[in-house]
Amino acid sequence: MDFREAISLAQAGNERGFGYLYENTYRSKYYLALQYMKNEETAKDVVQEAYIKAFSNLDKLQNPEVFPSWLGTIVANTAKNALVKKNPMLFSDVAVDDEAESFEYQIEDDNIDNQPELSYTKQETRDLVHELINALSDEQRICMLMFHIEGISIREIAETLNCSDNTVKSRLNYGRKNLKIKAEELQKKGYKLYSVAPLPLLLLLLHSDQTAMSLDGMLGIAGKSMINGIFRQIPILNETAGISAPKGTTAKAGFLHTTAGKITALIMGVCITGGVAFYGITQLLPDEKEPVAETETKSTEQEVSDTESETTAPEQEPSVQEEQPPTEQTVADEEYPNLIAGNLTKEELEYVLAYGPEEIPAQGFSETDYQNLLAWLCCSKEEENPITYLGKNSQYKYQYSLVDINRVFSSFTDFQFTQDNIGSIGSGFSIVGEALEFAVPTLSAELNAAITSAVYTDTEMKVYYDYTKTSYELGTTNSKKVATLKPTEDGLYRIVKIEIVTDDAASKVPDEAAAVSPAANTASMKQIYQGVLQSVQNQEADYTFSEMEAATGAYQYFTTDMNGDGIQELVVGAENTVDVFMGHYIRVYSCENTDTGYQLKPVQGDMQTIALHIPADGNGLYDSYFSRGTGKTSVYRISIQNGTLAGGLTSVSEQEFTMGDSAAEAFQNGNQIVEWRDISDLAGLDGIN
Repeated sequence: MDFREAISLAQAGNERGFGYLYENTYRSKYYLALQYMKNEETAKDVVQEAYIKAFSNLDKLQNPEVFPSWLGTIVANTAKNALVKKNPMLFSDVAVDDEAESFEYQIEDDNIDNQPELSYTKQETRDLVHELINALSDEQRICMLMFHIEGISIREIAETLNCSDNTVKSRLNYGRKNLKIKAEELQKKGYKLYSVAPLPLLLLLLHSDQTAMSLDGMLGIAGKSMINGIFRQIPILNETAGISAPKGTTAKAGFLHTTAGKITALIMGVCITGGVAFYGITQLLPDEKEPVAETETKSTEQEVSDTESETTAPEQEPSVQEEQPPTEQTVADEEYPNLIAGNLTKEELEYVLAYGPEEIPAQGFSETDYQNLLAWLCCSKEEENPITYLGKNSQYKYQYSLVDINRVFSSFTDFQFTQDNIGSIGSGFSIVGEALEFAVPTLSAELNAAITSAVYTDTEMKVYYDYTKTSYELGTTNSKKVATLKPTEDGLYRIVKIEIVTDDAASKVPDEAAAVSPAANTASMKQIYQGVLQSVQNQEADYTFSEMEAATGAYQYFTTDMNGDGIQELVVGAENTVDVFMGHYIRVYSCENTDTGYQLKPVQGDMQTIALHIPADGNGLYDSYFSRGTGKTSVYRISIQNGTLAGGLTSVSEQEFTMGDSAAEAFQNGNQIVEWRDISDLAGLDGIN
């Protein structure tokens, strides 16, 4: 599917068209809205409103192929209107001097493919983006991003912002000058800018930051949160659903019970591929069923079942007895190359299970998925990588063996990279001879998959494995997974599904804790947490932390109600050093109050923290990070979402202030700093039942 076909489907009210348009644009548009608004929530509001406008006016788009830039113009105009509401004096067509009237805006080389590779950490990249973006006024910022990122012409920008061409040129010119001034200030502060001109530097940083946010799943989380607000207000879908809703108004509640409203949430919170393709809107929102319709369906199904039972049961009994289950065979290590598509060895398949997709989208992979998969599969663990690295070209792009890439990709998709289709993956990707080349992003995690067993029949293979993800910010998370493979036309098995194994291993209580009786659900919360602390101290299985070089070997803890449900969570920290600061890798344990007593309920994941505070609003934890480069303190929220630790240093900061100012003092006074206790000191549990 391409934009032309998607828009044709959308104009006809087909949800697949809207799904394709959203999936292939929302990440870049939301990221730009973040830069326009410099606020997460208002950026979401801007993007939601822009999509509603665009989807409601698709008939006005003459060339479907330019949908992304057309949508970008709508996003920018919506952002401008939102900013003007706060300050009516913004974006007025100010007079320009004679020099500005006559100059043509000189475009320096802003092609990021022609720029040298930058070596910044993710946090340094984000700090530099904030520094440079904040050097621009609102007017300059929107003009610069529209022109240099979205590729919108000066005339179109002027029409969008309701000002003259010369005003746009003036803002572009002064914006570039302000970037130069800020870059000189940053160099004096000790920032290494790699001799890149300020404007291309900003563009490189924006590209790197967006890629990192996509790989971390942050853009996917935002995309999921905006879906309800967008697709409830598309008139043509309301009409298709049989709902009469005036243009621009919210659809009635019944909309959620129609085909267009039954949408399952498939955008991943944190995923390797950075997003999941969904080509129908029915794959995006939470599934809700009409109670009456469900009852009627069940009733009908029951009647059919009863009828079939009465008429066919006697005849079916012999055939059921004759049916034999397919013969299941265990896969020996040496058999993998003869069974797996691409002729992958066991070790190569483990590499794919680690750095390949976290799940297989039902409707296929998107362009963004292929970009992210190339990054992870090509650029990780060089010594174990089945894809051969061929070096860099003169533009500092990395080159990898095309044959190896297609062989590895064949294990989970029938898509193969060729000269004919490489352009559809993205402008930064190209094939030269036997090499596929692209600019490599900074990856933020080390992944591992260890196959524990594999079995197959003539029709299916199951591969069971332990999956581990270790990142600097989040520490280590572990899970057990199973990959389902189906035979292709040539008889080799290809991955068609990846799932987390749903067993009770994640909530298993160690023997010592069981001795105080979680198995019988008669232990108190205090006794359960005592057992947890003892298990951590003994370094028992399922109670170990990430093995980091900076760890001191000391363990500490505190308790707090993180989600306001009246249950005190136990937060255990492995002490470690971060730069010059003392921090902790934390794991969180909670309890569930069942009918027969308390039961241990571990929160999944561990996370790197610096300085923890108890938020005054009682929601989760605050982690504050002080940047020695900028002198600023950024505050991040840590919360429990769907049984997993979320937020922290990889999320968008909620507050920022400079050491010693009034905001810093207010934060310190209003949010109690955590008091850690040594793990052997059980007095911290005295207040727990």
